[in-house]
Amino acid sequence: MKKLVMMTASAGLMLALAACGSTSTPEATTAAATTVAAEETTVAAEETTAAAEETTAAAEETTVAAEETTAAAEETTAAAEGETLTGTAKGFGGDVTVTLTMDGDKIVAASIEGKDETPTVGGAALEELEKQIVEAGSADFDGVSGATVTSTGVKDAVKAALAK
Repeated sequence: MKKLVMMTASAGLMLALAACGSTSTPEATTAAATTVAAEETTVAAEETTAAAEETTAAAEETTVAAEETTAAAEETTAAAEGETLTGTAKGFGGDVTVTLTMDGDKIVAASIEGKDETPTVGGAALEELEKQIVEAGSADFDGVSGATVTSTGVKDAVKAALAK
């Protein structure tokens, strides 16, 4: 008898819903659907937060890299704008002038002007002598074989520049 009453009540509810044209579902079903939707929204929000945190971390890494690059550029600029010392001495064909770029006590660059040096011997040795000056960091470098007088003149010019 209980079953019959319940079946009749359920059938009555369905007929009543059908008669009024309503498509709404009982409250329990609506509450469950709302809970599922809320859980899905929470998961989506957590995924969005995680993605935002990853983007922030990547941006911070990019900022650090940019700061390191800027610092390196500033150091390079400081070296390029470092103090310059100039010395002149006699080479084989005439005067040789050495210009040293300093970073404190360190020679970071050297340039040699020797327009009167023999182009194929002393003149050709100038670029190599510039490298040797920077590597030695002083006037104590080997020189270039075959361009002994030019090498000695360059050493004397370096000594004169460093004495200033």
